[in-house]
Amino acid sequence: MATLTPAKYEKLDENIIVVGASVISLLKKNRYTTEDLFQILKKEKEINLEKFYNTLTFLWVTEIIVSDGFYVILKR
Repeated sequence: MATLTPAKYEKLDENIIVVGASVISLLKKNRYTTEDLFQILKKEKEINLEKFYNTLTFLWVTEIIVSDGFYVILKR
């Protein structure tokens, strides 16, 4: 289950807010497809697909990112 606050034994690098910050940093430099973004984060943060989509959902609900076809971009 995904939570915003880290659980007692959860790695902070895998927390939704920390992964979300990485997503924002990447999207400030370039726009990426969801697949490309996942592959980059999988190498950097060693996250799984569920954590990735939970992070994207959190960023979308808080209106930080939007989907433009296959691309994920920062909402300006």
